[in-house]
Amino acid sequence: MGKALLLKEMDAFAELGLERRLEWSGEALRAAFREAGKTRHPDGGGTVEGFERLQQALACLIDPGARLRHWLELEGREGELRGAVGPGVMDFFSSIGPVLQEADGLLKEREGAQSQLARALLEPRIQECREKLEGIQEQLDVAREERESRFPEVERGELDGWTVARELAFFGKWSAQIRAKFAAMW
Repeated sequence: MGKALLLKEMDAFAELGLERRLEWSGEALRAAFREAGKTRHPDGGGTVEGFERLQQALACLIDPGARLRHWLELEGREGELRGAVGPGVMDFFSSIGPVLQEADGLLKEREGAQSQLARALLEPRIQECREKLEGIQEQLDVAREERESRFPEVERGELDGWTVARELAFFGKWSAQIRAKFAAMW
């Protein structure tokens, strides 16, 4: 049974014994997981399947974007993950795209470098690109936190949760790309 299918069949909040709301800290979610794991783990009298469900519930809720999407589905709020996002989100793409391309180019140059000297000469440009990636990641983190701070408005129905979910999905995708490029540049 796939993860996505299983999440549609369960309430991840209930699996962890939590109230169905959007504002949960990572530490509170991990604490609920540890508490539920005491009885759901096979060593504690639970089953492998039960513990896997618990792990899937935590994986869903620990990611704010996934938590929001799951909450919206559980609440029966109509919408889709595909669709329009705010202009501010697309502004990120115009700054992220060129830096990711620069990173790709530098990685190819480093791979093709025939000597240690050639690789060493690339290092200042690689360091500069790493710093650009870090700066963009910091901007994405701020934007993600701003979206998360609006979860109470989503819960009250004052803000379209699917728009926020789409934006968080973009931020998550871009963050993963930035982390991968940053790691490859070491």
